[in-house]
Formats: sequence, C-alpha cells, structure tokens
Amino acid sequence: MKNPQRAGQQGFTLLELLVVMALLALSAGVVAPKASRWLDAVQTRGWRADLKVRIESLPVKAFLSGEPLTVDVAKLQEGLQGQADGTELRLRTPLRYGASGLAAGGRLELRQGRVSESWLITPVTGQVLVETADAAQR
Repeated sequence: MKNPQRAGQQGFTLLELLVVMALLALSAGVVAPKASRWLDAVQTRGWRADLKVRIESLPVKAFLSGEPLTVDVAKLQEGLQGQADGTELRLRTPLRYGASGLAAGGRLELRQGRVSESWLITPVTGQVLVETADAAQR
C-alpha cells in the first residue's frame, strides 16, 4: 500500500536539474553582454542629455545674474555624471553669453574613439543643434 503523504510528491532528478542550470547559464552568457552594452549606451545618452540641457540653460543663467557669462570646457564638465572614459570635449573658443542672455554662438566637439559629434550652439538663442559624423570621414 502506498503512503498517502508521499503520493503527491515527486521530485526532479539530478540530471534534469543540471540541464536546467546549463540552459540558464547559456542564456545568461548570451544576454549579459548585450545588457552591458545597452546600459553603457543609456549612460552615455544620459550624460550627453545633461550636457545639452546645461548648455541650453546658460543664456537664462546670464540673464538672471545680469552679468556676462563665459564658459570653458572645464566648467561644462563640472558635475557631469557618467561621462565615458576616453570621451573628449573640445571648444574652439569659450562660450560667451551677454548680460541680456544673448549667446555669441560656438561649436562643441565630442570625440570618443573614431566617433565624433559636433554640437552647434546657435547665436542669440543658445540652442544646441547636434551633428553626428564619423571622424574617419573628416
């Protein structure tokens, strides 16, 4: 006669557990590198968006302070979180804003390896227009 307490209990064999663990390990090995690249891309987009917002807010800061404002690369990089190593910011001339909030305009270059991005800071409004190009084509 069967024991009524053990009638509904069935387990997995060691082989079945090993097969499931092997499949989980394989799927993690495929997914993890893609997830890592995705997280890096999100982080890069984040600090670039922060930088763009910071640049576009400079005319308002100059207007509110009532004094002219000059910004160089070091000031732009202050407080940026998540900037990728090897990313270089270049300004041909410092960004200048009048006490009335009008921008003189300028160009900011972001380089990471072979990828180059050029941001045009428009005169008067200080709006940032992004132009992407491959540095090898220049």
